[in-house]
Amino acid sequence: MIRYVLKRILWMIPIVLGVAILVFTLMTFCPGNPAEIILGSTATEDALLAKTEELGLNDPFLVRLGNYLVDVFIKRDLGASWATNVSIMTSIGERLPRTLTLTLVTLFLAFGLGIPLGIVAATHQNQWQDSLSMVFALIGVAIPNFWLGLMFVLLFSVRLGWLPSMGISDGLKSYILPAATAMMGAFATCARQTRSSMLEVIRSDYITTARSKGVPERDVIVKHALKNGLIPIITMFGSTFGHMLGGMMIIETVFAIPGMGTYIITAVNNRDYPVVQGGTIFLAITFSLCMLIVDLLYAAVDPRIKAQYEGQNKKKIKKEAEA
Repeated sequence: MIRYVLKRILWMIPIVLGVAILVFTLMTFCPGNPAEIILGSTATEDALLAKTEELGLNDPFLVRLGNYLVDVFIKRDLGASWATNVSIMTSIGERLPRTLTLTLVTLFLAFGLGIPLGIVAATHQNQWQDSLSMVFALIGVAIPNFWLGLMFVLLFSVRLGWLPSMGISDGLKSYILPAATAMMGAFATCARQTRSSMLEVIRSDYITTARSKGVPERDVIVKHALKNGLIPIITMFGSTFGHMLGGMMIIETVFAIPGMGTYIITAVNNRDYPVVQGGTIFLAITFSLCMLIVDLLYAAVDPRIKAQYEGQNKKKIKKEAEA
């Protein structure tokens, strides 16, 4: 397993390198002059030329790309914001906990509701419980997040006054509405995936054997079927966590949460290239680590996967010894 982990970590290097080159290229060829956006429309021509030279925008593309890759991968420096001159790593350190908190609360709600709903749908296949559960899941997929967020604000903040409408001044309470808004899509996907996985497991021979032995239905579902049906759910959890961590831009904008999403969107609007590039690279690394953790959880949940990997490794060692 150690060799497998090291191999996956090494594979992250070309992935992050490709993301860095792609984002740098896209931002370079975007229309608009960052110097003009930073100085404003009233800046003189001489000031614009001086600022452009200061930012290094007059250098050839390949020279700037090479310098950037050296800074990121050799010096391990994402640079500083052109607009505020604040270190990108410092800003990420301040904003990441807010996005991380929102993501974790969202996943807790989505999977805490989606898994039980999917189990109920699977254990009552083709009954009214199954139909009602899938209707809820379909609604969750169909409703746009930004519209749902505005409706939540009108109901729970403006009319009822129960929850804050924006910002993070009220602590964890401030994350309830954004998390409830963001979790709808993940909740629906989780419920559908759980139902599908559980239906496949419930039809297995060992489940029939457990029932024939007189094992209580609850134990059959919880101790036998659920554990073996968790692998697709774990995959979805890891990918959903990574996507949410980098995809909270709309939710953070609607609820005015100063997290990674609003940080990158503001940088895009201001043509603040280092922030967009640095933020995207950081999220790419985070997503890759999430998927690595998911792969490691496979072996913890299903020993067959670990045994299969160890068997392949032994065969490889045997072939090398024979050669």
